[in-house]
Amino acid sequence: MRGAGANPVAMVMTNAERQRRYRQKLKSRASGDALGDRVADAAERAVAALWSYHERPAPGGMRWSDIDGCTTMAHYRAELQRSPGNLVQACRAFLPDFEDLTDDEARAIGTIIAISDALRLASSGAPGHLQDMPAIAA
Repeated sequence: MRGAGANPVAMVMTNAERQRRYRQKLKSRASGDALGDRVADAAERAVAALWSYHERPAPGGMRWSDIDGCTTMAHYRAELQRSPGNLVQACRAFLPDFEDLTDDEARAIGTIIAISDALRLASSGAPGHLQDMPAIAA
């Protein structure tokens, strides 16, 4: 057993049950029902990536916390939450080449930029430029 007092019957999941849950998850993703949860997860990954970068020394060797005063992840998160655009602005600061980020950090931050562009109906190829919309025939 995995722990004292654990119910072994409740912990065992059949292969059929795992497959059923997996199919439900796929259906939920395909229908868009879980989109909010997926975006929230993406935001959490981006915050973790930004904090990870923040914990490394700045180019001059100085600690970022000495520069911005954020000494804990909770404080850093509070700064990002202070204004609705702070997370996206912090992510966009790494454009165009995501310099000094690991591949996972760049992917997490790039996802937030892509979500932001999609919500603004902006072209993903040129941040800040609106897509040309086709003319609608009358």
